[in-house]
Parts: sequence; structure tokens; C-alpha cells
Amino acid sequence: MAITSAAIVIYFGEWIKNAIPINLMVFLLLSHVIYIGIRCYVKGWMVERGYF
Repeated sequence: MAITSAAIVIYFGEWIKNAIPINLMVFLLLSHVIYIGIRCYVKGWMVERGYF
């Protein structure tokens, strides 16, 4: 996930800068926080229902 999102930020860096006026490193960290949050939610959901 980290390598893929870093590659996307590097490749589409100029387009992202034009669309979102924040630093690309902040955008990269924010995308990782959202990804980790979704993983924690899904894992909790699966544990609650007995899949783990």
C-alpha cells in the first residue's frame, strides 16, 4: 500500500497540487491514516461477527 500510494503521488504530483492546495507529504500521510482507519474498522467488524 505504501509503495503504491507513493508512486501515485509521485506520478500525479502536479495534478494533485493543482487540485488540492496542500503539501503532497501531508496528502500521502492523510491517505495512509484513512487506509489504516478503514482496516481497523473492517477488522473490528469481522471480529465482532466471529470471522476471526
